[in-house]
Amino acid sequence: MKVITVLLALILGLSGIYPAVSHAAPKFNDVDPKKYGWAMNSISFMVDKGVVSGYPDGRFQPERLVDKAEMTVMIYRLFDRYRPYKANQKTNYGDYHIEKFADVPKHHWAYTEISSIVTRDWWNAVRYSSHGYLYFPDTKLNRIGAANVLPVFMLENQDIPAAEVLQILSGMRDIPIVLSQYSLDPNSPEDFFQEDGRYNEDGRDQTNILYPLLFGQDGDEILFTDDYSGIIGTNLALLQKTGIMTAWNGKFEGGEMLTRAEAVTILHRFYNYLKQTGTLSQYSSK
Repeated sequence: MKVITVLLALILGLSGIYPAVSHAAPKFNDVDPKKYGWAMNSISFMVDKGVVSGYPDGRFQPERLVDKAEMTVMIYRLFDRYRPYKANQKTNYGDYHIEKFADVPKHHWAYTEISSIVTRDWWNAVRYSSHGYLYFPDTKLNRIGAANVLPVFMLENQDIPAAEVLQILSGMRDIPIVLSQYSLDPNSPEDFFQEDGRYNEDGRDQTNILYPLLFGQDGDEILFTDDYSGIIGTNLALLQKTGIMTAWNGKFEGGEMLTRAEAVTILHRFYNYLKQTGTLSQYSSK
C-alpha cells in the first residue's frame, strides 16, 4: 500500500471519540482486510488502548476526514503523561502557556484536551488575533496540517543539522525550498519571503499551509534563515527520517486530506518510535 496512505488518520467523530475506555478491538464491518490491511493493526491497537472507538452501527469509518480537535484528542489520550501545564511535570512551559482559546470555549467537547496540551510553541497550529489565541478546532487536516499538530518535539533526541534537513527535504519535489547565499542584506530573498504572511498575527488559519522553507549558504555551511523554516523544516525532516510520516514517489503530498485510517497509523508509528528509542514512558503509560 502506498506509504502516503499509510500515514495518517484517526479520528472518530463525536460518537466515535468519546468512549475512552480500553477494550478489545472489535471487527468493523467497513474495514475490509483487502483494502485496509495496512491500517488494521493500528486500528486495533488504538481501539484496544481506548484512544479511539467505532460507531454504534459497527463501522469505523476509515475514510472519514479528521479535524484538528479530534486529532488533538487522540494525541491527548495516547500520550497521557504529556501534560505540560501540570506543576509536577518535568517540563513546565511557563511563558508558552495559553490561558484560553477564543474559539475553544469551556463547553466545547474537546476543551479539556486542547487546553491541557496545546502551548504557544505548536507552530502554525496556534494563531494570535485581536480576539486572542485561536486554534481552529474544526479545521479538517491535510498532511501538512497533521504534521503541524503532531507533537514532533517528543523526538527531540534526534539532532538534525540544517544541511541534513535540506538534503532530506530536497528529495521531496513538492516541498518549496529557497536556498541562497546567506546575507543580512534587508533586500535578501529571505527577508522578502518572510513578508509572505508566515508571521502575521491577523487570525488567519494557517494549520494546513506550508510556506517556502528558507536556507542560506555561508561557505560550506548551511543555515536556516528564519525560525519558521528551522522549526517546520526540521519537523518534516524528522517525520521522514523516523519513518513516521514519509514521502511517496518523491512527493510529500501535503495537500492530501487526512483520514481516520491514516491518522491511527501515523500515531501508532509515532508511539512505536518512542518505544523503540526508550522515551515512550516519558509521554505515555499505555
